[in-house]
Amino acid sequence: MADEDPDNPTLPAFMKRLPPEFVGIHGHDLPFDCRLVWPNGTRYSVRILKLEHGFYFTSEWSNFVRATRVVHGDHLIFTLVGAGIFNVRRFDRYTNCPPQGDMEVIEDDGVDENDSPGIDTSDEYVPSENESESTGDEDYVDDSRALNVDGIPTFVISLTPSNINRRLEIPYWFWQRHIPMGAIQAGVHLVTEGGTWLCTLKHNSRKIWVKHGWGRFKQENNLVEGVRCHFKLVDNFVVQFEVWFDRP
Repeated sequence: MADEDPDNPTLPAFMKRLPPEFVGIHGHDLPFDCRLVWPNGTRYSVRILKLEHGFYFTSEWSNFVRATRVVHGDHLIFTLVGAGIFNVRRFDRYTNCPPQGDMEVIEDDGVDENDSPGIDTSDEYVPSENESESTGDEDYVDDSRALNVDGIPTFVISLTPSNINRRLEIPYWFWQRHIPMGAIQAGVHLVTEGGTWLCTLKHNSRKIWVKHGWGRFKQENNLVEGVRCHFKLVDNFVVQFEVWFDRP
């Protein structure tokens, strides 16, 4: 529903109505306070107004529109990836492609936080060529029961004494099978019920590993030895994983 913002009449202002078909299936599980996650990982809080004739994004929606520079004619796709968490992608009305600027990220300049002393955490870290090819396969278990969750590709790792202080590696075979190689440059977003973490990546001819962000993710999610982490690929274009944990 188009309207005018009285403070900024030149800017588009509107309440986004959630499609009735979507509300009919998922509406009873939606909280009043939700988060919209832009392709670069920025999160915006919005509130859902639940009326008899429809559900609407209201409070803070105008801030989302201004910050993302959404304009009339843009096509937005909202993907529900968790409790009240929507991944949002925009497609330009002229090119039918996502604007390149939507995925621009600010890379963390510091070292990967909270890695233990003595572990190589420099930006130039590269997995040693002396590491056996089977090391990754042992750490990233090919659990056939977990590779397809609700029809969505998933990989699983168990945190052990041998890998708890190493950088997270994304199985190379998984990336090749499900994600465009060019997406490595944009990094990955790890989404949990508690928030979204942006991780930047590096790679060589046989490995893909997290350059920044994994240490903070481990600390803020209290990941310790024995925790089993599930990474469900909910968006292979922006590269977003829904992550949940089995704790001992």
